Amino acid sequence: MKLLKSVLENCKHLLFIDFEGTQFTHEIIAIGAVLVDCDEEYHVIGKEKTFKCLVKANSNVGDVVESMTGINDDILEKEGLSFSEAMHRLNKFIGFRGKNLKVLTYGNQDAHMLKCSYNLSDDESTFMKSFVSYITRNTVDIGVFFSRYLKGGKKNEMVSLTHMREFFSLPPSGEAHDPLVDALDLYHIYISFVSNKEVLKESYKNLVKKSGLIPQPIKSLVVRLIDGKEVTPEDLDKVLDIYFE
Repeated sequence: MKLLKSVLENCKHLLFIDFEGTQFTHEIIAIGAVLVDCDEEYHVIGKEKTFKCLVKANSNVGDVVESMTGINDDILEKEGLSFSEAMHRLNKFIGFRGKNLKVLTYGNQDAHMLKCSYNLSDDESTFMKSFVSYITRNTVDIGVFFSRYLKGGKKNEMVSLTHMREFFSLPPSGEAHDPLVDALDLYHIYISFVSNKEVLKESYKNLVKKSGLIPQPIKSLVVRLIDGKEVTPEDLDKVLDIYFE
């Protein structure tokens, strides 16, 4: 899709990633990721690879996060990796695809959690600084891009990942607030966005109809076109005559 060139130019690999974080310090406690290759039009090619791990935090998980994710301090103590080890494993998972890679998230919270975990980490190695900087530098909030063409709600705001998935009539990949499930959902939404032009066209028509940026006399004609009605040059003259009375 040519529209994606503005955010994915020269990209050959895509890493869809999702983090779960602590309630108060926003440290990463779980990572889910999907890695795929893409062609010159940014369509996914080949088979996806998946990654998931739990990550120990310096602070408590928090009751709200525990109730949503099922992850608690005891589980992290038994199964969690240090933040440093998690980054090393993620780097190994990416492997040779690190060149020409874009990291896709839905919203900006994931980048914030990565920054929080890094700031609270006691690993000051060159690798850690370089790898976190690399991920941050190549992260694209694809939700912002999607919202140019797909919006909802009373205020036409960016919708949640769940609502975006439902918009494309996609089944859930599993239980919500599992980072790998959310990464897979984002991956499937991306595929639908790239391939389902009819859905995009209808959504974009609705966006145009609701837009406050189109000059009012012209907007009435645009809405008529969207609604399948005929519009002529004479119609344009009429609305402008009325507008400039």
